[in-house]
Amino acid sequence: MKKTLISILAATMLITNTAFAADFTDTKGHWAEEAINTLAEKGIVNGVIDTEFNPDGEVTRAQYLKMIMEATGMKTAQYRAGECLEATADDWYAPYLQRALDCGLIPKEMIAGFKQKVEYEVDEDGKAISSRVVYSGAFNGVLPISREEMAVLTQYFYQYTRTVKTTEKNDVSGIKDFTDQLSISEWAENSVKLAVANGFIEGMENNIFSPKSSTTRAQAATVILRVIN
Repeated sequence: MKKTLISILAATMLITNTAFAADFTDTKGHWAEEAINTLAEKGIVNGVIDTEFNPDGEVTRAQYLKMIMEATGMKTAQYRAGECLEATADDWYAPYLQRALDCGLIPKEMIAGFKQKVEYEVDEDGKAISSRVVYSGAFNGVLPISREEMAVLTQYFYQYTRTVKTTEKNDVSGIKDFTDQLSISEWAENSVKLAVANGFIEGMENNIFSPKSSTTRAQAATVILRVIN
């Protein structure tokens, strides 16, 4: 793993308190203990306090957007008023959202009241010399991100940052359906299957995916580690 990637990710996992993996008292015996410890030992994730990681706490849309962008090496973009949905210059995640929107990586299904329009730049003769798409609506970055939304953003950013091959695997015919497959939103279904095929995300007990459930800190840490690896 490149040292530069590690240094970029060191600030990621939302929290400012530093702790070594061995100090976490609430991750011992947790199913994600190994992944959390690995990231903590590398300085990529931190605890909510010195002795607690809060593995079952929720992750917001904005927080996961930041994590997956840094995990895939995506840079931020300078915030532009009027082009970053409801985010303002005071929102810490605005540069991440701006870049994601510029690249078309936020699905419209994750934008409440989604609208788009094309704006043109014209020369003195009135001829269009450039154009851009401007989105409107709300990203609602403070909302907990669902498991299917996490899968979509993970796969979108993974594919976008690979220029030779858009996916490690694009054949999902052999992927076993989850027992709650019909609960996965149609717009997210293919990305969920690809994320599973690429080994980024797995089902839960009893072969369910639980697509509408909120993503936990443990789940996010596990996915991020797999993407890095």
